[in-house]
Amino acid sequence: MPLRPGLMAEIATALAGLPSANLSSASAGYDLYEAYVWALVLQAARNEGATIRFKARDGSVPTSFWFRTSPSHIGSTAHNYCHAEISFPGKPMLEAHVGVFVAGKSQVAHECDVAVLYKTEADTCRDKNVHPRSGKVVMAVECKYYMGSTIGINLGRSFLGLLNDVYHGDRFFIGSSDSPNVSKLFAKHKKSYELGLTPLAIRLEARLVGSFETTFKNFRSSH
Repeated sequence: MPLRPGLMAEIATALAGLPSANLSSASAGYDLYEAYVWALVLQAARNEGATIRFKARDGSVPTSFWFRTSPSHIGSTAHNYCHAEISFPGKPMLEAHVGVFVAGKSQVAHECDVAVLYKTEADTCRDKNVHPRSGKVVMAVECKYYMGSTIGINLGRSFLGLLNDVYHGDRFFIGSSDSPNVSKLFAKHKKSYELGLTPLAIRLEARLVGSFETTFKNFRSSH
């Protein structure tokens, strides 16, 4: 399976037949990769018993899905950007977004390639035009799409620095290519990561989905 069509197939499956609108197999690889990882997050939520609904920024149910292709405020009106609502019975509602800014404990805004946060926080941020607080982000994923090259050690070090500011909840570093040095760095610091992840790497994909499932299991248990 060629990589780009493979990424698109995973996204289409997550959208359950809803047209993906602004993404296709011809889209930029990094945009497809972020949406692919977002799709794995939804798969994990469904596996843990969640109901998934799609919503647009204006609160409507979209007939097609508009992904962010550059980071923006969660309430940005540049497009009627869409997200997924994740609902577990009797638990607070969550939202899963691609490419939103989150405020760290320093109040500096950081991009989250994929973020799962409380719906109440997202609603407040849309109403007040502020960034979500990192303490209200249940899961954040850094996605690196590198084909034909190795993920550099500086990207790994930057991620460790980010964790000092966006400190709360489960944080993952995901890359499409392998990097022994970055793997060694994250293993030493006991950080969550998966390198070499693509739809072609079935075992790695299953392992990552299992890690996301653990995040949702712990969320359900703590509420």
